[in-house]
Amino acid sequence: MSRKRFVDTREAEATTLAKALERYEREVTEHKKGARQERTRIKTWSESKYGSKSMAELRSSDLAEYRDARLKEGDSTNTARLSLALLSHLYTVAIKDWGIEGVSNPVAKLRMPKGSKERDRRPSSDELKAALAAAGKIHAEMPAIIEIAIETAMRRSELLALRRENIKGKHALVEDTKNGARRLVPLSTYAWAVLESLPARLDGAVFSLARHSVSQYFLKACRGAQVKHLHFHDLRHEGTSKLFEKGLSIMEAGSIRGTRRFRCSSDTRICAPTPWRTSWASRPVTGWAEAAAFVQAWMAHGGLPRTP
Repeated sequence: MSRKRFVDTREAEATTLAKALERYEREVTEHKKGARQERTRIKTWSESKYGSKSMAELRSSDLAEYRDARLKEGDSTNTARLSLALLSHLYTVAIKDWGIEGVSNPVAKLRMPKGSKERDRRPSSDELKAALAAAGKIHAEMPAIIEIAIETAMRRSELLALRRENIKGKHALVEDTKNGARRLVPLSTYAWAVLESLPARLDGAVFSLARHSVSQYFLKACRGAQVKHLHFHDLRHEGTSKLFEKGLSIMEAGSIRGTRRFRCSSDTRICAPTPWRTSWASRPVTGWAEAAAFVQAWMAHGGLPRTP
């Protein structure tokens, strides 16, 4: 004799996708670093024809239709993946935290779009000079932001969150990071000089520009300088490549740029790093805790050792 459990599906059938997303935005999105971008995705889903469907009614076939339509309209595969990832997490939260019964995650049954081609764009010195000149005409802070981004390989959000009290001699303390872990970023003599040349602000911030403004101004500067297919995030890759060109290993560069999982194919644009040939730096480094201590020792020895 089989014993079946009764499943109450009334809440799942009464809760529309738009209503569930409204609660998700209030309880989950609010606490995310990328809240602004996710609110845009939530609005897109809520205003679509799927927003009026109940959570129990939405099927993987609906999402496949949505996926194909977005890709046909010209959206990148990453944009489509992020939109579907939002919906997947919504169902996970609804089932586990909100206790909504009688639903399954339709995204789990969906064939996700393949990842887009990884970017491998490195600007030439002439392109950088032209972009810097054009950026200076748009906003006085833009040339410094571009140069510090390349010198430090910092993320845009980390760069714009810098405060004067975070800059101490040969390094900058980055507190607001993507992975939540504070880190010290070594500053070259040139990077320190650029930061010192900026006028002090009353609020203590190093830069005044917002994240979206920096990206928009950079694209505008590139168009004005006739530099094609270069994005602001490419400067982080350029900075990482320069770290390798100076002789850092993968572990050392990863510790500086705040990367826990380092992808050599996409995060660097050069063939191979040159090994360090100093006695104090020749020992192996294992684990992120030791890597952080390694960076501290590196800075204590006066910066990057020169390779013969």
